[in-house]
Amino acid sequence: MSDELTLGIYVPSYKRSDRILTYHLFEKCTYLVRKSEENAYLDAGISRDDIWAVDDCLIDDGLKAYFYAIDNAPEDIVVVADDDIEDFQYMLSECEMIGKNKEIITSEIERIGQIMADLGIGHAFIGPNAIPYMYDKEFAWFGIPGSVKWYNKSVFKGRPDLDVSENFDIDIILQELLYNRIALMPKYLYDKGKIDVNAGGNSARKRQDQLDSISNMRIKWGKYFRYDLKKNKPKINVSR
Repeated sequence: MSDELTLGIYVPSYKRSDRILTYHLFEKCTYLVRKSEENAYLDAGISRDDIWAVDDCLIDDGLKAYFYAIDNAPEDIVVVADDDIEDFQYMLSECEMIGKNKEIITSEIERIGQIMADLGIGHAFIGPNAIPYMYDKEFAWFGIPGSVKWYNKSVFKGRPDLDVSENFDIDIILQELLYNRIALMPKYLYDKGKIDVNAGGNSARKRQDQLDSISNMRIKWGKYFRYDLKKNKPKINVSR
């Protein structure tokens, strides 16, 4: 990272004080938690300096928590990571686990932040699945987001839309493609985690909420958003 550019890693977490995973993967990260749960995370071993406790009502869903970090963190580039990441891996022609090496993982996070700053890109994200036969390049310019997302605050133009809160990460990408014409997806770096499997977090969301959000995304984005309900797979349909 350049001396002038600052980057912070934030981990929104809810009801997962008994399974701290992501905290052990970075040289420095801050857990964003509800005030009502602050003591539980302290008791779990997270340093007080690494906890950002916020009034419950301000971060009582995933969308609010993401944008609270983006709008209130002091750094130039805000990285938001899921709280259930077990490890990271490189993927080129095959997968190679990084092995919980904090220095390497943090340097990769910072490298991508520096690329965003150098190129004037507002949003970046890793993909959800490490599949070797799908690797074809180091970077792509849009895709389906996974567990880690970068926001370059001086360029980023996405804003929260509560009507699509269950698909807010895809909505943000489409906003960036509309307003900034680009988003960055590193295809060589992936996580190993338990998305929507661990208790707590967003695992208890209601099926109807998801269906309503999908319907609202279709109304909002038309042909640029598709969702296969049988396979439970979204798709961004933007030609580049």
